Amino acid sequence: MSLAAVIYDEGEPIDALFAQVRAALEARGQRVGGVTQTPCAETIYAVHIDSGRTFDLMQNLGACATGCRLDSGALAEVAGLLAQSLAQKPDLLLISRFGRVEAEGGGFVAEIGAAALAGQPTLIGVARKRADDWRAYAGEFACELPCDAAAVLAWRESLPQP
Repeated sequence: MSLAAVIYDEGEPIDALFAQVRAALEARGQRVGGVTQTPCAETIYAVHIDSGRTFDLMQNLGACATGCRLDSGALAEVAGLLAQSLAQKPDLLLISRFGRVEAEGGGFVAEIGAAALAGQPTLIGVARKRADDWRAYAGEFACELPCDAAAVLAWRESLPQP
């Protein structure tokens, strides 16, 4: 299956795993595209691999605000760049997360679906607390991998090479 989710537990280094997988594939001459995530103390940054552009995904709503801090405009811009990455047909498309927004039908869900339809090798991070949402979305069209670089690289090697 060309669509795979790394199911990870809270505290597991999913972002470091994605960086390790990317480095290993690039060292083999493969091209990796998509979006990674860099959590920081007060915010979350999305990094578009292809352009190097970084986006702050969280809004500062002020000291007393209690609403959702996710910046939907920034998320939409990153989704557009992710679509551009998919169009470039990389050897592996990384998608930082399938989270609450995707479970509700937004975020990167259209790009994930397009990647699956295209047969594009795609790796997505899914927190264990969102695993049921992921399974409801992806069904039998995706496999699940542990948070382990060797397992991820073995999965990618098992797919047809471009």
